Amino acid sequence: MSHTIVIANQKGGVGKTTTAVNLSAALGLAEQSTLLVDLDPQANSSSSLGVRVSDNEPCIYELLTGAVEADDI
Repeated sequence: MSHTIVIANQKGGVGKTTTAVNLSAALGLAEQSTLLVDLDPQANSSSSLGVRVSDNEPCIYELLTGAVEADDI
């Protein structure tokens, strides 16, 4: 059975990224299949996990705003 967990709040600085990264890491350590999707344009979750984010490459943010097509990512 799969579950979806969303961590959202309009206010910045409330621990959304920290919670998301640590929760996904804990689930992974518990051998749970885990996918963390970082939709924040600042990409702090991605960089926290060592994913290099380039300003020159399109990302999910551009896809959702219609700036690029899915095949461009």
